[in-house]
Amino acid sequence: MKSFTKYYILGAFILSLCSCTKDNSMWENGGSLSLSLNMLDKTNSVNTRALSTEEENSLNSNCKIRIYSGDALVKKYQGVENIPSQILLASGDYRIRVTSGDSVAAAFDKRFFEGVEDFNIAKGAETNLDVTCTIKNTVLGILWDSSLNDIFDDYQVTATSSTGELVFTSENTNVGYFSLPQENNTIRLLFKGTKLSGEIFTEENEIIGNPSTLYNVTYKFKSTPSDVGGGIINIEVDESALGESSSSIVFKQRPVISLVDKNEEKISLDKAHTVQVGTQDPFSITVATSSSLESFVITNSDFEKWGIQNELDMTALNDTEIEDLKSKGIELIKNTPAISAEGAFWTVNFNTPIMTKITEAECESVTNISVIDENEKSRSVVWNLVVSNSTVITSQANDYDIWTRKAKLLAEVASEPLNAVKFRYRVKSTGEWTTVDAVKGESSYYADITGLIPATTYEYQVMDGETLSNVVCEITTDAEFQPENSSFEYTSGSSPILIYGDGQSMWWDTGNHGSSTMSKNVTTTDANIKHSGNQSILLKSQFVGVGIFGKFAAGNLFAGKYLKTDGTDGVLGWGRPCTSRPTAMRLWVKYLPSSTGKNDSGGYLGDMDKGTIYVAVGDWTGQEAEGETWPIVVKTKEPSSLFSTDKGTYSGKGIIGYGSKVFEENYEDNGNLKELVIPIDYQNYGGYQKKPTSIIIVASASLYGDYFCGFEGSSMWIDDIELVYE
Repeated sequence: MKSFTKYYILGAFILSLCSCTKDNSMWENGGSLSLSLNMLDKTNSVNTRALSTEEENSLNSNCKIRIYSGDALVKKYQGVENIPSQILLASGDYRIRVTSGDSVAAAFDKRFFEGVEDFNIAKGAETNLDVTCTIKNTVLGILWDSSLNDIFDDYQVTATSSTGELVFTSENTNVGYFSLPQENNTIRLLFKGTKLSGEIFTEENEIIGNPSTLYNVTYKFKSTPSDVGGGIINIEVDESALGESSSSIVFKQRPVISLVDKNEEKISLDKAHTVQVGTQDPFSITVATSSSLESFVITNSDFEKWGIQNELDMTALNDTEIEDLKSKGIELIKNTPAISAEGAFWTVNFNTPIMTKITEAECESVTNISVIDENEKSRSVVWNLVVSNSTVITSQANDYDIWTRKAKLLAEVASEPLNAVKFRYRVKSTGEWTTVDAVKGESSYYADITGLIPATTYEYQVMDGETLSNVVCEITTDAEFQPENSSFEYTSGSSPILIYGDGQSMWWDTGNHGSSTMSKNVTTTDANIKHSGNQSILLKSQFVGVGIFGKFAAGNLFAGKYLKTDGTDGVLGWGRPCTSRPTAMRLWVKYLPSSTGKNDSGGYLGDMDKGTIYVAVGDWTGQEAEGETWPIVVKTKEPSSLFSTDKGTYSGKGIIGYGSKVFEENYEDNGNLKELVIPIDYQNYGGYQKKPTSIIIVASASLYGDYFCGFEGSSMWIDDIELVYE
């Protein structure tokens, strides 16, 4: 079953009902059908992949079985479990069509399966029929060659058909599924990349898509040569599917600046590099450009005391000045090795004479390097060299290792420590230090510290015994973010009821905007059942409509905003800003599932309703709808756009921490609300090395409300939501 909850928006509906009675005399001239189904994920040009048990169960549970005699529909079933062991049919010829999955225009996580078979029923005989359902989508795979990362900061492909669109980002390795009409089965591919120079590059191609076929499209950069950044982009469609389609464009890259040590190993310029006092080992700065150099400036405020200008433009030096610099340890080598008549490749060696000066005492030597070529493409970097007598040097903690009340401190190893290594830390510029033992890694030391104060700046140093590193680093802990109006004390309006008071912002919203059109609110307040304050929020599933006109609606609550009604469905903006990482969500809940008044236009599993609450923090890039940008935009109308924890989807890829609770029975404390703590899992979502931008919180009184399914009367009370930190 899907891991999302839809909220259906209600307007006017016309429902057609039919009924039939069994004429026993008909079976005197008929027979029976015994049916079995098999779902097979197989496309041309791709190997068979066995479905997981979860996938197969979901497809079997939600498949639709239709049996036709000519053009007349004679039998229909929803879900394999609802197929009789023997289907009684009059003798004659029939056709069966089985479908499952989602036949949406375009999606990363929705596939459509279909199986069609003709069969005959003979008088007094049993017919055994196996129906294999195969994937019917046109499947598109976008493959990124690693060479693109040398040219672009970011890139994507927008694949557009006559009915739908998918965006493949530079981190997306998933295939997309298209349902294409026969009369217009073209997919247009628009490549858009932001080059390192900041310029936008686009390229457009198209393919003709056939059902049950996989098309792999590879984007690759071919350097000419790579050192200077010139080259071509090849866009190739897998020849086995539809031949080869390629196009090329030549462009220039912004300058590349590199730093290497005496062993020609590249040194990161993103953070400080540490050497010991007296180290005389040379370093080399290399600059590669795709056109002639206009300016190559090296600046260091310490140069002057060694008889060198603090600011050197290497392109403006004459031969005499170049030789003078070489004698002092700074050696300039132009266009070596020779690469391109148009480009440049310059090397500046910091040899022993200058390195002896720089490392003669403990210091922090900062060298700024700025390059501009004749096409006005530029790049600037900072070479921060820390010279220390310490055996271990304090390092800047990773941003993702800093939480609300805990952090990981880091230190580099310069030489073998003489004593036990420790860290000391304190609130910046305050009193006594706290000391903790360090843990040795492969080439570093670290310490996990806890009990910190949220939103506070700390300073720390590493120690070899009592000998302090001369480097002091800082960290600032995250704030303890909490949702607004989390006790639901403030509401306004009556139809719909809004979950905020006068003058407050809309942090929470519901599907009331749709159900109120039929004079009902699926989410209200309750002053009688509460944990604190004056009231709780009540989510109540119900049929919304008049007579047979209407739909089932799950009582619901979400962090975000109801954006608009689209036909009978809704467009919702999910998520609110949050840059902190809570470790759990604590709240007070009462849940009473119902087992009566079932409304199952899409089928329902089980004889008792279920409820759900979940929380997700993530770094979603944002989706646009109605002129606004939201972490997730949920569209319930087909082709739908839904929330999923699947890591291959947009929403799943953005999750860095997730926790959920499914209620399968009564949840209460002697009729009152009961405490619930939902842990947030970061381990399985890569959240220990990421920081979030947003948080999503969703609750529904009916787990399968996305299928218009549940039981009327299922009720969930919620109060006092709190994010827990450590």
